[in-house]
Amino acid sequence: MKAILGVGRLLGLTLVDPTSGKISKRRTPGTWLGWDPRTRQFLLCKPRGRSSAKLPPHVVRAHQRFHAHAPAAGAKLVEAPSPVGTCRQIALIKGLDYFVPKQVVSPDKNPYGWTHAFGDVGHKGGTYTAKVMPALVRDSKGNLFIKRRKGNIFTVDTWLRG
Repeated sequence: MKAILGVGRLLGLTLVDPTSGKISKRRTPGTWLGWDPRTRQFLLCKPRGRSSAKLPPHVVRAHQRFHAHAPAAGAKLVEAPSPVGTCRQIALIKGLDYFVPKQVVSPDKNPYGWTHAFGDVGHKGGTYTAKVMPALVRDSKGNLFIKRRKGNIFTVDTWLRG
């Protein structure tokens, strides 16, 4: 099992159909947004309990950078499946909504809900092109994944970036 940064509980995704431009919302009950600092990839995760195992230094650094605080003892265990079979793009992700609960030590972020548009770098407003939007893909088992596309940048610091 690999260690990842827990961004927060994912509330929903704002999706764009790349052919029609139609915007829709997708709820994501029971899903957490994770960040793998090694691969610089967002992960859709399911909670699976807690662990007393020590977190690796790269995850501690990522947590400190994003949440502005060292992680609390007793990390949350999550399951982040690997893709099975063929993955098919079902939409582009325009934005996501997440909530940082009190159990995640994050002085500036909890207990609030956050909305992030891909392409947002911390300034007000803006229209972000489809080029900066990652793809939402589904594997042959029905699992969903956030896939970086050419032109996407992902850096999780105090702001999520896309």
